[in-house]
Amino acid sequence: MTTTLGSGPQVNQAGTASLARQPIVDRSGKLHGYELLFRGSPSPTHHAFDGDRATAEVLVTAACDLGWERLGGGHPLFLNVDVGLLLGELIDLAPAAETVIEVVEGVEVSDLVVERIVALRESGFRVALDDFVPDSSAERLLPLADIVKIDVLQTPADAWPDLVSRLHDLGLQVVAEKVEDAETHERALAAGFDLFQGYLYARPADQPSMPMSPRHAICLRLLTALAQDDIDLTHIEELVSSDAVLTVRTLRMANSAAAGAGRTIGSVHQALVLVGPGTLSGWIALMLVAGQDSADVMTSVEVLVRARACQLVASARGTSKPGVAFLAGLLPALAEVTGLSSHQMLETIGANDEIRRAVLDGTDELGRLVRDVDRHVSGFDLGAPLDVQMSHLAAVVWGHELVTLG
Repeated sequence: MTTTLGSGPQVNQAGTASLARQPIVDRSGKLHGYELLFRGSPSPTHHAFDGDRATAEVLVTAACDLGWERLGGGHPLFLNVDVGLLLGELIDLAPAAETVIEVVEGVEVSDLVVERIVALRESGFRVALDDFVPDSSAERLLPLADIVKIDVLQTPADAWPDLVSRLHDLGLQVVAEKVEDAETHERALAAGFDLFQGYLYARPADQPSMPMSPRHAICLRLLTALAQDDIDLTHIEELVSSDAVLTVRTLRMANSAAAGAGRTIGSVHQALVLVGPGTLSGWIALMLVAGQDSADVMTSVEVLVRARACQLVASARGTSKPGVAFLAGLLPALAEVTGLSSHQMLETIGANDEIRRAVLDGTDELGRLVRDVDRHVSGFDLGAPLDVQMSHLAAVVWGHELVTLG
């Protein structure tokens, strides 16, 4: 079977695979790692994963080619696998020291599964149990595990403390999974959970809102200018030069990029040419999303990943202008961070009708693209088209590199 970047995973009797990513944070709210939500479905006649090899190999190879460490931003990656992928050979491509093999709840614990997990541990992998339920067959895997995840939506809250205590006594770290609001987070903290994962930590809504400053307004005008088909570099140079701090930061970023090429920077114009509109757009957006120096960089990167993935999907499909797609994917998050309504944010940048429809209605082609990317990046749609999945992975690496440049 042949899989192309512009098509979704082809479904056949053999099976399918998909890949997404979600952050995991510690008790202080700092990023601990990422879970790669990786699903492969076995064929009706085989227990091992033997189908849609092209899609699975494209996704795994892409992750490895991009760089496992770059994909995780220097943090461990939890590789979420079902029985087919667990018993197959693809996960052996992952570097053991940087990977946690996460066994999903649907895996029936057979002798073959136990034997495979023992082998993975001997190779240096750590093991996590997903959605652990007491007295289930997963009890057999506790002596082989390092981390256990508890679905806090399915497990009664009054049972959390005793369950966490029991797992701690076994020397295990415990993750509160599917945390969707601040109240649940506080109860999970009190129950003693070590790590936390869920929709709450993948969205910008938990950041305090910040007022729109003159610098923010300049950044918004820059993003709008950079999204045009014919970029006016002179106008962009004027906008950058109108703010001293913005000028210094742009020159510093360009200097980082120039160092590897053995160049020196002599002007803002030269810096802009060297950095390029794509990187400049992302970095300006990072400044907007992060706001103050104390802002949560992890959340900022997650917001930018969504916008960049929208841009890459639009470029691959050729159905929307990439720069416009970037803005359409970014503006809802900017509205949340700044405390403005979507209408106010659209008015601030003078958004065109295409962006307005995408942000407010989500019913046209660009709006559906933004929605599909958002659902996949948030982990709600693992069966997204392959171009969305691949664009997400590429956007993840771009986001981490952007932070390093800035």
